[in-house]
Amino acid sequence: MNKLPAISAILLCVLMISTPSQAKKPGTEMVKIPKGCFQMGTPEVHLYFDQEPNDRERPAHKVCLDSFYIDKYEASQRDFKKVMGRNPSKLFNDDWPADHVKFLDAVTYCSLQGKRLPTEAEWEYAAHAGSTKENPFGQNFNDYVWHATNSIRTPHPAKSKKPNAWGTHNMLGSVWEWVSDWYSPSYYQDSPQNNPRGPKDRRSHHVIRGGSWADDKSLVRVGSRHPGMADATESFLVGVRCAQSIKGGK
Repeated sequence: MNKLPAISAILLCVLMISTPSQAKKPGTEMVKIPKGCFQMGTPEVHLYFDQEPNDRERPAHKVCLDSFYIDKYEASQRDFKKVMGRNPSKLFNDDWPADHVKFLDAVTYCSLQGKRLPTEAEWEYAAHAGSTKENPFGQNFNDYVWHATNSIRTPHPAKSKKPNAWGTHNMLGSVWEWVSDWYSPSYYQDSPQNNPRGPKDRRSHHVIRGGSWADDKSLVRVGSRHPGMADATESFLVGVRCAQSIKGGK
């Protein structure tokens, strides 16, 4: 029997209880995301790069969340090194977002600052930033998102694109981002409405969101979700953005 998911879950619980006295501050700003409801998922049919339909993003369903904080930027390589003492990235520049981040390293990075990974629902809610559209930026998409067409196949600084309506940068494109939920392609069919946290049963993958600078523009969508490899060897352009709960959720 494979014990890795169980071990991963135990480590996750241990890391999430770090005290404020243990926190290391990289200076990453956070923005407050308001309490509210939204339609999570994608009602339209799309094809992924492997020509599979995006059934994992459907059905679109109502989700309501308490207020929370989320990092304004993805962790830069400078931020990651300051907290973790090392840089996992394969493409080096202190201002670029950290890449090749393993899931447990993402959990540790957030935990050492008294933060946590966002849930999948929190991530998508913050990425929509009040918009009901799959593309919240319309014709100005390139002003907000790095993708394969406009990136010239290279990373760019974590703070180099405009913020969305709620003040977060590069939630789409740049690098994929870890969220705390276990991945299930059918989870949206029975997801609870209030503050969903993913499948209760342990799976082999956690979810990554947002797309990267190496992905085609058509794949860089708010609703796009994929299983991330825990050791970041396959989905290598994966970084981290942390969240923080608000007492009382208001």
